[in-house]
Amino acid sequence: MKIKKTSLFKMKLLLDQNISFKIIKNLEGLFTEIIHVGRLGLGQTDDGMIWQFAYVNEYIMVTFDSYFAERNLISGNPIKIVQLMFKDTSTDNIAKKILDNYENIKNFYYNDEYSCLQIL
Repeated sequence: MKIKKTSLFKMKLLLDQNISFKIIKNLEGLFTEIIHVGRLGLGQTDDGMIWQFAYVNEYIMVTFDSYFAERNLISGNPIKIVQLMFKDTSTDNIAKKILDNYENIKNFYYNDEYSCLQIL
């Protein structure tokens, strides 16, 4: 499934280990940058180090894992998180959910009031 979006906004997504790196090809052109933790050599790293990487490099974390939202509560909400809350974890379904929520993600990104967006 290839997404045909031409409008970019400056947002960098960091995909957690529990999301296939193959989704990057499905979402090309939708966001400024999309990278997978495995491509950064962080695939076997603990979530705390991944959170720190996202913080230092200003990535928005995309994950199924609740750890990142919990860490934000302790740390005062310093990173943005898109938490996927559905059971069908196929690459096509994840890409479809992100595309269907594109405007929500964009609005969330620009809203400093919120640090976690849950996609059902």
